[in-house]
Formats: sequence, C-alpha cells, structure tokens
Amino acid sequence: MNMSTQAQIDANMQNAKKSTGPKTTEGRANSAANSTRHGLTANPTTILENNPHERSQYDALKAKLLKQCLPEGELELQAFERYVFALYQADRARQMEIDTQDRWINEPNSDKLFNQMERILKLGAAQERRADRALKELKKLQTDRILAMDIHTEVYLFDKILDFPATFSMFDVRKADLSKTSAGLLAIRLMALMPEAREIMDKHRAAKLAA
Repeated sequence: MNMSTQAQIDANMQNAKKSTGPKTTEGRANSAANSTRHGLTANPTTILENNPHERSQYDALKAKLLKQCLPEGELELQAFERYVFALYQADRARQMEIDTQDRWINEPNSDKLFNQMERILKLGAAQERRADRALKELKKLQTDRILAMDIHTEVYLFDKILDFPATFSMFDVRKADLSKTSAGLLAIRLMALMPEAREIMDKHRAAKLAA
C-alpha cells in the first residue's frame, strides 16, 4: 500500500478544516463506527429495519419528496423509491466524508483513513448517479402519463374506453412529428387496436376475400 503523497495530505487537510463534523469524543467514536459499517452498498432493509434514527431520517426525506414528485401507479412508485433511497445514500456518503476528514486531520499520514475517504467518495458518486437515473426514469414515466391524458380525452369524446400501457413512450411518439401525432389522430390510431375495431376489420377482410 502506498503512503499518501504530501500534496494529497495538504489538499485533504485544507478540505478537512472546512468540515462541520462531530468534535466530541463520543461523536468521533460514532463516526469511526459509521465509517467501518457505512452501508453505502446495502439495500434499504439492511439499513433501515433495525435503525430507528436512519428510518426517521429516510422517512422525513421521502415525505418531502413525495409532495413534490407526486408519483402515480406502480411503475412511477418503484422509480420514486429508487430515487429516494439513492439520494438518501448520497447524503449519508457526504456526511461520512466530512466525519472521516475530521478524524484524518489528526492523523494526516494514515493510509487507512485516506483510503476510507477515497472509497466513500466513490460510493457517494455512484449513489448520485443512481439517483439521477431514477429521477430521469420517473420524469419520463410522468411525462408519458400526462401526455396520454390528451389521448384519453379524445377517446372519451368517441364514447370509448381505451387502456394502453404505462410503458408506452408517448413523448417519443408525439415529438417525432406533431402534425401527424396530435391527440386526436393518435386516439383514432389506438382505437383501431380495440377488439371491436379488429372484428370489423376482420369481417371486411373476409368479405373482400369472398368476393
């Protein structure tokens, strides 16, 4: 294992001086335990099931985001859950980084603490990427759902009921050519897939073949 270079030590000491981590002996002891058992690669059950404090922090964040994101349906809820947990883990990683820096400033030649900081930084960045992906997925699902409302309205005007999958990429279809993908035109196209429409087309095809 290579020792930290002086440049790395100096840079990290400057960062550590800016931290707001625990200053008491008890706080540092808790930080040490957290760094050893960081849980940044664990699943929600492992972290939250037997830890009331973590559960309380997570639930508070989830409640705030739920009011803003307003997910509907199982697909959106699943994406939302992934987003909340990844964001929570990224927040935990940032706090762990601060805690480890506070301990490292007293032991600037400690390879163990330096390596812990590097690992926490990498894990935190990975959680931020997961949060970004989940939020992007949620936004797409919600965009498709909202655009689909126009289609449902047009179908309703025809006195019909039409269900189509939440995974249908309504945004991608409509942005391709708005002149050909208006809500009315798409409603007619989608209604052509209904069983009664298929039955009419089958009868028409059979009549042509018999002629």
